[in-house]
Amino acid sequence: MAKNPGKIVEPDNELMKRVAKGDDEAFRLLFERHHRLAWSVIYRHIGVQSAAEDLVQEAFLRVYRAAPKDEPTAQLSTWLYTVVTNLCLNYKRDKARDRLRLVSARPDEEGNPLEQLAATEEPDHDSLDAEERVRMVQEAIAELPENQRMALILSRYEDKSYEEVAEILNTTVAAVKSLTSRARTTLKDKLAKFFENK
Repeated sequence: MAKNPGKIVEPDNELMKRVAKGDDEAFRLLFERHHRLAWSVIYRHIGVQSAAEDLVQEAFLRVYRAAPKDEPTAQLSTWLYTVVTNLCLNYKRDKARDRLRLVSARPDEEGNPLEQLAATEEPDHDSLDAEERVRMVQEAIAELPENQRMALILSRYEDKSYEEVAEILNTTVAAVKSLTSRARTTLKDKLAKFFENK
């Protein structure tokens, strides 16, 4: 039973109308309602806490700026996930370009991330502890193609339906099912040697 049965929960589109009129309390309510899932998606996608926090702020800044011209055609959560997805993709592209510039400009510098990665020895799966297993799963997910990774994160970790994921990624339900299936197969192949039973 609800603790406050008389309390009215405003729908997101009503809160957006209030935000458009400069109502900061309405914006705070929207932020509290959606920031946790937005942060979770971003962090799972890029794996950097400080960057995830920055991207959450950027996502909600876009919500605030969009409010005056908002004409709801979908749930705010769906639109917000589209914004979050684009921010993640932009971040990953920018980081990839930065890494390429770093390798090209300073190939012999100690601490070069690509050299460190190449020099890392393959771990013995018998010695893996829980933390290492989690890290390996995260790294394997991070190496998936962008569309497969986002489809997997949204459907598996954020409990979005295939229909919702399709709307967020601007594709079809069939394409989402194919993306998540390929992602799972890739992860299973990459991680099999680390998690197989002796």
